[in-house]
Amino acid sequence: MSDEMEDALGEAELVEGLERKKVSGKKVVIIVAGLVVALLTAVGAVTLFGGDDDVDPEDEALEQMAEEAAAKRENAQLEEDQPAEKLKLLFVELPEQLYNLNTGGQGTSFLRVRIALEIDRESYRTDIEAKMPRILDEFNAYMRELRPEDLAGAAGIFRLKEELLMRINQAVAPTRVKDVLFQEFLVQGS
Repeated sequence: MSDEMEDALGEAELVEGLERKKVSGKKVVIIVAGLVVALLTAVGAVTLFGGDDDVDPEDEALEQMAEEAAAKRENAQLEEDQPAEKLKLLFVELPEQLYNLNTGGQGTSFLRVRIALEIDRESYRTDIEAKMPRILDEFNAYMRELRPEDLAGAAGIFRLKEELLMRINQAVAPTRVKDVLFQEFLVQGS
């Protein structure tokens, strides 16, 4: 045989070997894909039909959230069935409060306030009165950290009102307070 024929035969064998490898590679990909599908199917079957002994905390949390949502829908339906409470302009007066402000050890400074809360439903009044200790606790925790300079000017008073309103609404939720009104506001320092 000539060298050219041997080269041609060698090339043909090489091409044939490469084609076999391509086919083998495709088969491997198909086999691996089949195994992955089988594994996912097995995991899905175990998840759906078995494994009740090991309760997943996430599943419990999702179940609890679904139950709470159903309860809220039921409550909302009951509220819709009842006549809507007429909106009014109402105020709840808080007892006069005296706070020692934070001066950083440089003397003493006091804040005396009388506050009224604006609400729009009579039913909110009883809820606020029942939660009054929680409201006053929120006020005490926040007001004792205030410095006299935090209360300077209209901007300081506005920030204080907004902060108190947010804290009250967190304390009395789901009841809503519309506004915090200062009846008396006196800062005294020495």
